[in-house]
Amino acid sequence: MRPYLKGEKCMFRRKQKGFTLIELLVVVAIIALLAGLVTSATQSARKRGARGKAEAAIATLEAAIGMYETDIGDFPESGNESLVKALSDETANEQNSGWAGPYMRFKEKELEAGQFVDPWGKPYVYVKGGAHNGNKFYDLYSLGPDGAESEDDVINW
Repeated sequence: MRPYLKGEKCMFRRKQKGFTLIELLVVVAIIALLAGLVTSATQSARKRGARGKAEAAIATLEAAIGMYETDIGDFPESGNESLVKALSDETANEQNSGWAGPYMRFKEKELEAGQFVDPWGKPYVYVKGGAHNGNKFYDLYSLGPDGAESEDDVINW
């Protein structure tokens, strides 16, 4: 092979302008991988946040039920809707002379058809004299993300 003279162009050497298809595909793959990691981390954080919100709501309900029981001398009747009325509705408690509520204020977005709903849109379960909670006089729980009794329930016992 003879050496190239000044000004002569080599047919094998070209100046590269822009990116090759391979380089672009590698960059797109890296971006997709990072997006997938961020998405899964976000979903995991949302699940933990929803569970924490349900636990906090149950703790708040327990405190309100305790204040109600202290004033009235008994726990509210079973059922989510009757619990909401007992803790918040002054007109529904006119017959209870010791009622000093409201013991809890519910936001409209937390209620659905008069029932207090968990972060997954299902009503909390309240049972006066419940079977699960031996040393308390009621069961209070959320059925969790699957909406059925299982190990992912958020419970007060």
